[in-house]
Amino acid sequence: MKIIVLMGGDSTEREVSLVTGDKVAKALEENGHQVIKIDPIATKEEQTELNKTDRHWIGIQYPEIDMLPLHRGSMYLKNLLIVKRLKPDLVFNALHGGKGENGVVQGMLDAAQIPYTGSGRVASMLAMEKDISKTYFRNAKLPTPRAIILERPDASRKKLKKIDFPQVVKPNNQGSTIGLKIVHNHQELEEAIDNAFTLSPKVIVEEFIPGREITVGIIGNRTFPVVEIKPKHGIYDYECKYTKGMSFYEVPANLDEETARIVQKISLKAHTVLGCHGYSRVDLRLSPEKEPYILEVNTLPGLTDISLLPMACAHAGINYNALVEMIVEEALKKPKLPSV
Repeated sequence: MKIIVLMGGDSTEREVSLVTGDKVAKALEENGHQVIKIDPIATKEEQTELNKTDRHWIGIQYPEIDMLPLHRGSMYLKNLLIVKRLKPDLVFNALHGGKGENGVVQGMLDAAQIPYTGSGRVASMLAMEKDISKTYFRNAKLPTPRAIILERPDASRKKLKKIDFPQVVKPNNQGSTIGLKIVHNHQELEEAIDNAFTLSPKVIVEEFIPGREITVGIIGNRTFPVVEIKPKHGIYDYECKYTKGMSFYEVPANLDEETARIVQKISLKAHTVLGCHGYSRVDLRLSPEKEPYILEVNTLPGLTDISLLPMACAHAGINYNALVEMIVEEALKKPKLPSV
């Protein structure tokens, strides 16, 4: 098949996406596919460097280099036009965060009637907007930490005066724990909230669940072994996620059979409740009483050398190239949108 790998983009997770995209592209080529890499904010010269050839270029004009700061955002649309004209059999969405994961790119691909990997535009939006996904979890009777949502920087914070510490402060629509902070007093709380508002129009103040950091990978309707994360910082922040040696992983997590089954069951239900498709990774906290709490669903989990989904699949006997092919196969099962 001719497969375009979307990678890079303009989110705070750009660098991780570029690593994921390169690794996915290599696996797809080894699996026998024709692969073209597209960075949604790249110029012709940058795209040519990405693929080491300009043979796929089709003549859409780009702004001069000195005008790029004004045009990087609009280039998303131009590069999606390129994707359409290249007539791929499939787009492998290796973007992380921002427009690549919040439903915007999914909506563009839907409008262009281009099949793609991962969840659709609605599920992608629901998963990225943590306040909305929490509402879905609660309505489905799924356990999730209590939280207070702040709608804007100047909103009244009176309801925070009587909260117990520690608390977790995080932007409502960022991934990779960007902007996340565990706070232990009101001064730290206010500073963390102000910082989170620089990254998102909404901020979540969430009860901290003591215990263990765990995650469950899902492909299709299959859950993979529970992974426990033991970060050096005590919290699985950006550095611990993407720096080798900054976290220790236990696969499978040292859980009794019943707890592992419950964790996998509620993870799959969270995936299903949001309408996710193809694959995802569900992050949870496990309390000392062995009670799991869903934190979020990642609709485009990382696929780097130290990412958690490949790690869980490897333990289940599925190597990286086979994992990538499974994601492709799941995408081809997705119902096609009607023509307009």
